[in-house]
Amino acid sequence: MASAMDEDITDRPSLLESDLSCPVCKDLFQDPMLLSCGHSFCQACLEASWKHNRSKMCPVCRRNCEGETPILNRALKSTAESFQKERGWRVTRAPNVICGLHLRELQLFCVQDEEPICAECVTLHSSHDVRPVDHGVKYCQEMLDLKVKILADKLEYFKKMKKRCNETIGYIQGQSVEAEKQIRQLFERLHKILNEEEASRIIALKKEEEQKKKMLNEKVESISRDITSLTELIQSLRKEMIAEDLVVLQNYQNLKLRAQWTDEQSQKFPPGALIDVALHVGALDYKVWESMRSQVKCFPVLMDPNTVSPWLSMSPDYASVKESTERQSVPDNPERFDPCVFVLGSEGFVSGRHRWEVNVGDNPKWVLGVCKESVARKRKFTVTTSGGVWSIGLSKGVYSGLTSPRTTLTVAKRPETIRVKVNMEKGEVSFWDADSGAHLITYNDTFHGRLFPLFGPGLHKTPMAIQPAKLTIHK
Repeated sequence: MASAMDEDITDRPSLLESDLSCPVCKDLFQDPMLLSCGHSFCQACLEASWKHNRSKMCPVCRRNCEGETPILNRALKSTAESFQKERGWRVTRAPNVICGLHLRELQLFCVQDEEPICAECVTLHSSHDVRPVDHGVKYCQEMLDLKVKILADKLEYFKKMKKRCNETIGYIQGQSVEAEKQIRQLFERLHKILNEEEASRIIALKKEEEQKKKMLNEKVESISRDITSLTELIQSLRKEMIAEDLVVLQNYQNLKLRAQWTDEQSQKFPPGALIDVALHVGALDYKVWESMRSQVKCFPVLMDPNTVSPWLSMSPDYASVKESTERQSVPDNPERFDPCVFVLGSEGFVSGRHRWEVNVGDNPKWVLGVCKESVARKRKFTVTTSGGVWSIGLSKGVYSGLTSPRTTLTVAKRPETIRVKVNMEKGEVSFWDADSGAHLITYNDTFHGRLFPLFGPGLHKTPMAIQPAKLTIHK
């Protein structure tokens, strides 16, 4: 019994503890501030009380304290700290556990305002959902759990994005290496062609030089013989001219005949003796380019490898595409078609007239045309003019204009090469059988923004191939 009595006495707060406790938070003073009325309060409690009241007043005696600056009660602060140290206590006061407006314990939670309130605050929240603190804690934890889940999802997204970016960096490096390889190979081929053309031109020049030099050397040799003959003749005539008078007169007719030079051709400078420099150098760049036309392919449009579906395989010259034997390991960039098996042209049109021809071969299913830049890339969609795609296609043996509903095309024979013509100013897209010249269909619309060539070879082994342009030189 004595032990129980001692425990009960120990548990009851002492008078000194009561004197050293803040009237607001009921805990030991922390930084006690003294008012002119003689009451002291924790600095945090006093500031909280004044923050929620329109006028500054003492929380105990309600005396007006406007214009008053509380001072630190150093003696009380020292005594409270000594008492705390002696008892081995540690203040674990939760912040703002007292209502700053009514100075009562916060026991309720307002869901609408998402803040703890005291019992007297209920009248100020009469139309709100007010719950006990433990329910409020559960509500806040649930709300925070949702926020944390969203943040966790964002974290996972950022991790995946980081991985994706790093993988794309590696892919870009591979792109650069492959593109550099292709550039070097192309220029090596062009250099070879140019070097061969240069050598051929130099050989032709040297050949003409030798011919002209040979001709002039032969002329020089002929002239040299004539000089020798003339020198000997002049010497002979001069010698005979100083003979006896009668002898000169007797030989005059003979001497006069010998003094006549009858080879008129040897006296003329040969025509065409100079090298025809204009033939070798004039418009040389054009002549070289013209000779290279048969060895260099020029495509009116090319395909964009950054848009090609992972299920398609593109040729190194970006001019043909077909089904891939397996899904390609490529970045899932925003421009790429997936899951649809399409690829766009590398350049779009905003003005002008454009045409290109595409060999569709014997593929049983394909789509070919033009589309808006905003066409869907990451979901399946129906190919129609209303969706920003002007195209034709083959499916189940039927050729159609891909409108809604479909427009069946009359085809005399199976076309292997399709010609696409675009006139941006007229708002016109037309399709033709390039082999027979037969017209298939024409769309008329108003185009807003950039249009891109669209290629859909289907999942077949036969490639859909853009045909090289036939260059015509107007002279």
